[in-house]
Amino acid sequence: MKISTEEVSRLLAFAPSDRGYSRSVSTPTIAIADFDINTDAATVQVSSSAHEVQQIKRLVNSLPDQRTERVQALKAQVENGTYNVSAEDIADLTIRRVLADNTAI
Repeated sequence: MKISTEEVSRLLAFAPSDRGYSRSVSTPTIAIADFDINTDAATVQVSSSAHEVQQIKRLVNSLPDQRTERVQALKAQVENGTYNVSAEDIADLTIRRVLADNTAI
């Protein structure tokens, strides 16, 4: 499943923010400091963006793979012959999805 930036922004809107401003998605950075080839370990500093990416990953992983209620409702509509989608709606959603997936972060 591919997650677009629009979907990530929607998830962040539901995540609690302790900073008091809306979040934007940016590329996480990891800086390796004080690296010495003769030592056993290096010091790693993880940016707040990387922490946000981890939080988003936890939120996404906690979501169910299926929305059971929605699936049952659609299944009932198909079985009853009442499920109708216009070609215009399909085209509109297809274009929106392509634009959302191709939006740069």
